[in-house]
Amino acid sequence: MLTVIIGCILFVAGMCLLFWNEGHAVKVAYSLDEASHKIVVLPNPMEILPEYEGHLVHFSGPISISEPLKESDYGIFVASVKLKRRVQMYQWIEIEEERSYGGVTEDEKHYYYMTEWRDELIDSDQFYIRTGHHNPKDIPIKSQVQIAADVKIGNIALGTELKKKFNDFVEIISDEKPQRKDIKLHSGLYYHTADLRNPQVGDIRVQFSYAGKGGDTYSIIGFMVHGMIVPYNTSYGEEILLQRKNKMSVDQMFHMEFVHNYWRTWAIRGLGWLVMFLAVTCLANILRTLILNSTFLNEIIAIDSVTTSASMSISLLVIGVAWVWYRPFIGLCLALASILPFIYSSLTSNS
Repeated sequence: MLTVIIGCILFVAGMCLLFWNEGHAVKVAYSLDEASHKIVVLPNPMEILPEYEGHLVHFSGPISISEPLKESDYGIFVASVKLKRRVQMYQWIEIEEERSYGGVTEDEKHYYYMTEWRDELIDSDQFYIRTGHHNPKDIPIKSQVQIAADVKIGNIALGTELKKKFNDFVEIISDEKPQRKDIKLHSGLYYHTADLRNPQVGDIRVQFSYAGKGGDTYSIIGFMVHGMIVPYNTSYGEEILLQRKNKMSVDQMFHMEFVHNYWRTWAIRGLGWLVMFLAVTCLANILRTLILNSTFLNEIIAIDSVTTSASMSISLLVIGVAWVWYRPFIGLCLALASILPFIYSSLTSNS
């Protein structure tokens, strides 16, 4: 009964995932197509003309940052869109191990402990052996990402949503030692420790990286409102706001987005089929019983390959139904193609 319940849950989840994925893929494709027909190319981002206001625009140019981002305690000053601080603490971790001898696994579990640098705080109160393995209750320095307030390309300001898209982080490697005596610099990492070679539980190390360095050239596609670039909302309910490093044409940027949407769609299709396969596997006994008790189904479905055939067939059927709303002919063809896995399995089993 538990297996059947799990199978039903996975079945519904797989259907929803596949149906949502197809609808989302079509909406993104249509939105990109709509945007490509409405876009206006700005010849010079240094000059904002009134006729470009309220339009989807494309332009390229070097980024300018009015005020650098900084981490004064570490001597970090960088003119970039983002400055990320990653903090790790030296902590105890618990390893749980099951031992087996001659193919027989022991009922008793074994635990051992070691120290590692970790980003997240590990709760040592949950350890099996807590004595001698205590971690601090809090990390005093937090990881964070700073975003520059005033970022421009030419005289065009980049909005908050666009600045969030700068995620091509580059690690900052500096030889300048911080002024604070309790902070030590080693291989680009800043250590809050008394001994670099022998860190203690509770010691901290910090790593910095930046994204969108001032002076680097970026290409932008977005909606211009009062001299600022914000997302463009299409008639299909999708937002268009694109950013790519280096100078790229409109066609290059849209081509990359179409390719990205294509591979993302197929990746989720594969995940959806896997969920359906696991669901059908859980429900395999019920399916086999139905097939064996039906003369018609027993003739067209190979009992040995029912799991693979059913998962592929149902996946194609769901994808086809999702496409009926957007492309009726394609959706109908996919729905009809959903019987092919059963025909193939039947022919191969009879041969």
